[in-house]
Amino acid sequence: MTLQETHRYDDIIDLPHHVSRRHPQMSRHNRAAQFMPFAALTGYDQVIEQVAKNAEIRIAKAEAQGDTDFGA
Repeated sequence: MTLQETHRYDDIIDLPHHVSRRHPQMSRHNRAAQFMPFAALTGYDQVIEQVAKNAEIRIAKAEAQGDTDFGA
C-alpha cells in the first residue's frame, strides 16, 4: 500500500483555532477528568476477591480431609 498525497483539507488547514465566545474554556483539570478511567462495575473487584477466598477455603478443607478431587 502506497501513500498518496491528497489535498482534501487544504482549505481549512491554516485557519485559526476556534475559541467560543459563549462558553468559557474548560480547565485542564476538568478536561483531563473526562479521559480518566472509571469503575464501570462498582464492587466487582470485591466480588472476585471473595470468590477467590471462598475457593481457597474449600480447597484447604478438602485437602485437610484428604480429598484431592475438589471440583474437577
